[in-house]
Amino acid sequence: MEKVSQRKVKGGKFVKVKVSSEGGYITDAKITGDFFAHPEDAFEQVEKELKGMPVDRVRGTVESALGGIVLVGLSKEDLIEMIEECLE
Repeated sequence: MEKVSQRKVKGGKFVKVKVSSEGGYITDAKITGDFFAHPEDAFEQVEKELKGMPVDRVRGTVESALGGIVLVGLSKEDLIEMIEECLE
């Protein structure tokens, strides 16, 4: 099942998260919006890490994938919350 969470986060940046899951596992994830990350491919890495993960391991997976990454316009907590909304 695919679900979408979208909103303006603190600072007025628009974020859209699309997550598909089946049988308790994430099958696909896409994160887009008006925010930035350094290095630039950071969100591709997060999306890659989420695929195949059990839905109850979102927080640890995102925290690990964003380890040394600088986010501008989006907090780690906002991202985790939006992914979890897609999995409800």
